Amino acid sequence: MGDKAKEGLSGIVGLKVVRATSSLQTMAIELSEGRSLLIEAAGDATSPLVQVSTPRVELLPTEQDAVCAVDWGWIYGSAIEDATVSSGVVKLQLKPAGPLSVSVHVWQGKPFLAFQPFRPAAARV
Repeated sequence: MGDKAKEGLSGIVGLKVVRATSSLQTMAIELSEGRSLLIEAAGDATSPLVQVSTPRVELLPTEQDAVCAVDWGWIYGSAIEDATVSSGVVKLQLKPAGPLSVSVHVWQGKPFLAFQPFRPAAARV
């Protein structure tokens, strides 16, 4: 992951989550102050990686993939206290929601995103 992506993540620290959607290939997070975070599964089966960008809010994808629809309402209003990225994982520390890791894995030869957790702590059983 390049320095530009890391710099982009440092620029979102302190912002609040307004809305989020996800699919097998993307997680789009609308942030306060008109900012955003886009996390995408990239690469191939032998070299999966996570790509991060901070496009203008109006450029965020809005589609949802029915196979992995997630209700992200539990992170809305949370502030990003820290954000880090490596080739396979984006880690967000959200207050008050807690940590959220978005990682890339491979299934049937294609990279996809996995979320940990995908629901609030109180809902986990």
